[in-house]
Amino acid sequence: MRLILPQQERERMAYGIKETMLAKLYIELLNLPKEGKDALKLLNYRAPTGTRGDAGDFAMIAYFVLKPRCLQKGSLSIQQVNDVLDSVASNNSARKKNLVKKSLLQFITQSSALEQKWFIRMIIKDLHLGVSEHTILSAFHNDANELHNVTTDLEKVCRQLHDPSVGLSDISITLFSPFKPMLASIANIQRVEKDMKHQGFYIETKLDGERMQMHRDGDVYKFFSRNGYDYTEQFGDSPQSGSLTPFIHSAFGTNIQNCILDGEMMAYNPTTQSFMQKGNKFDIKRMVEDSDLLTCYCVFDVLMINNKKLGHETLNKRYEILNNIFTPIPGRIEIVQKTQAHTKKDVVDALNEAIDKREEGIMIKYPLSIYKPDKRGEGWLKIKPEYVSGLMDELDILIVGGYWGKGSRGGMMSHFLCAVAEKPPKGGKPSVFHTLCRVGSGYTMKELYDLGLKLAKHWKPFHKKAPPSSILCGTEKPEVYIEPCNSVIVQIKAAEIVPSDMYRTGCTLRFPRIEQIREDKEWHNCMTLDDLEQLRGKAYGKLATRHLDVDGDDEPQQKKRKAAAPKIKKVIGIIEHFKAPNLSNINKVSNVFEDMEFCVMSGTDSHSKSDLESRISEFGGYIVQNPGPDTACIIAGSENIRVRNIISTNKHDVVKPDWLLECFKTKSCVPWQPCFMVHVCPSTKQQFALEYDCYGDSYFVDTDLNQLKEVFSRIKCSNEQTSEEMTSVIADLEYRYSWDSSPLSMFRHYTFYLDLYAVINDLSTQIKETRLAVKALELRFHGATVVSCLAEGVSHVIIGEDHSRVAKLKAFRRALKRKFKILQAAWITDSIDRCELQEENQYLI
Repeated sequence: MRLILPQQERERMAYGIKETMLAKLYIELLNLPKEGKDALKLLNYRAPTGTRGDAGDFAMIAYFVLKPRCLQKGSLSIQQVNDVLDSVASNNSARKKNLVKKSLLQFITQSSALEQKWFIRMIIKDLHLGVSEHTILSAFHNDANELHNVTTDLEKVCRQLHDPSVGLSDISITLFSPFKPMLASIANIQRVEKDMKHQGFYIETKLDGERMQMHRDGDVYKFFSRNGYDYTEQFGDSPQSGSLTPFIHSAFGTNIQNCILDGEMMAYNPTTQSFMQKGNKFDIKRMVEDSDLLTCYCVFDVLMINNKKLGHETLNKRYEILNNIFTPIPGRIEIVQKTQAHTKKDVVDALNEAIDKREEGIMIKYPLSIYKPDKRGEGWLKIKPEYVSGLMDELDILIVGGYWGKGSRGGMMSHFLCAVAEKPPKGGKPSVFHTLCRVGSGYTMKELYDLGLKLAKHWKPFHKKAPPSSILCGTEKPEVYIEPCNSVIVQIKAAEIVPSDMYRTGCTLRFPRIEQIREDKEWHNCMTLDDLEQLRGKAYGKLATRHLDVDGDDEPQQKKRKAAAPKIKKVIGIIEHFKAPNLSNINKVSNVFEDMEFCVMSGTDSHSKSDLESRISEFGGYIVQNPGPDTACIIAGSENIRVRNIISTNKHDVVKPDWLLECFKTKSCVPWQPCFMVHVCPSTKQQFALEYDCYGDSYFVDTDLNQLKEVFSRIKCSNEQTSEEMTSVIADLEYRYSWDSSPLSMFRHYTFYLDLYAVINDLSTQIKETRLAVKALELRFHGATVVSCLAEGVSHVIIGEDHSRVAKLKAFRRALKRKFKILQAAWITDSIDRCELQEENQYLI
């Protein structure tokens, strides 16, 4: 279980190793050339120039690097794998890097590349299984999820529930065992009264600190974070140690033997007698003892008192008990104050007051709610100004850098470095930009694809030793950058502006997220340093300054959230394209595609993406989900966003599935032809130019009827050339190659109008005019230009047996500079029959 859920083994498996460190260790242990192809693949695992593995998936890339260098089959047992992992964790915590290398070397020499892929994922603590921990725990035991929620201890879950037939009759919060706390869901102000069942409720200040639970038994204390991490060493395990315990031990009543409290750990400024906000460049979990700030524990709930569990008691009952546990000490241990409320107006007033006090927001709690570990909502709601539309100042800042994504965002930019401009000279455009923040949330996957498509061709590698002069960075550097004139402005919403030396502005944004991409603004109209300073001083950095009206409607923000909900991965159509196919049961039937790498973007109605990938594997080919330098071609049945993004790079050939089907049919690697191609890269285009004309007709290979029709379908008259100009070009070609003597071009230099619109009096007249229409087809077949509207430029007007409109035609002719001749249809018939133009005079009307 600890191998399949490594993310739950926090304390015992704290490796402190991520992808970049692993890459360096593998390069050293495998003795890879540092500038070699494989070493660069490991170090640049997130770049889309990777290998046969998905960009962003370090374990998969490492697999292909290790495959030719490792055993075909490993010899380690589960116990031995656990021992190696324990060794890596213990040696890393003891900073014994050489022993970490030794443990890894032992694993490399005794395992296959496939085993190491999973070993790496265990160390990184991201197995990519496609199932949640809840699913795995449920498969282990029906009660496993509930026990894990209240204990966060995987070992305890495994030991107590190892027998599936034995359940837990009383799963509850226990002393000195961390549990996942109850959380609040985001409130819709318009529905608060309904959510509170139209009864009275509590409003509390939402504190901006660290959620912390305190376990006390006599003189023994334990402190755990919301994720189950132990911070007892910092705050004190006894009245004699730590930044908090010595100052609060005497506050507890003498009748209190043990208790479990839930609250927020805050930093208190005794000079101003106020709490510090978490964004003010300090960490409450690492505050030193001689700091000017005091560690203060703000308690808002009690879960156990003198061995009595209180989780199933109502909130108002727990509040009564809480008031009798300890005597508050200002700046050290306090009870979070609450007010009784009944209406939406009370909530709006409380929120506006929190904005005025520059607090994070408010909490709303139902008095009859019970405490449910790891549940969100269930009677607890939270409201922050940024959750309500119209209350926040938003910033229009410029994207200047990017970071390659991992997992489902592999092969694309997933995070962006943003900046503000130096004030330009009057009338000019800014030329220097100062970095402000890094942002990677707020957008949908479609918005991310569209933005990536727009910026893809402009990204450039960022070199720390030779950074661009137009972008000034702090310690935070991007992986790639973009010239400001090629970039776009994004509208950012954030909680506040806080100090930071990571960015050139000396500050950054707390909880930034992209609200929208400002297509309506040019790059040079972004926020300036002066604008930022003005906003920073407006409310001590808080970006919420406006009040909510009692009748205000926060629905627009809620609608935005609902629209963004599909980001939770309901856009399975897109995400599926990043998943590697399961080809483990494929039997190879041919070596046609041996050592060839394919990336199938999409299939056809009759042959799906997975079908094509399976057939390629049968023919000996490799399958990747993102193209790299080794990719032979990309298969695309439709031109979607991903395909257009690949085409814009102009590095890969994109081929229709028809080519694959032809290869499968003939059981051979059919040479590419223009008809198979969606897009060709420069080298392929150069090769095609030697073998095919601009319409895809081969210079050497005989064609058939279907191929000829296909070539003709690609010949389209240019929009810049009129039909007269095209006729002139064709006539010139006929003269140059002596084709003008051919009967099929006898009418090439003439423009005809056939009088098909005479008044039809009876059936016989209708039949005669239909015959005249046939003459129009014969004229066109023999090179003529036939028009449907009589105008300047017509050389001949052809009349059938009905001469009733001749007088009108002659009257029209008198107004023209260039006169046309009016002839009988017999002139056309006789000229075609005798294969040469007849004298016109005898046919004149």
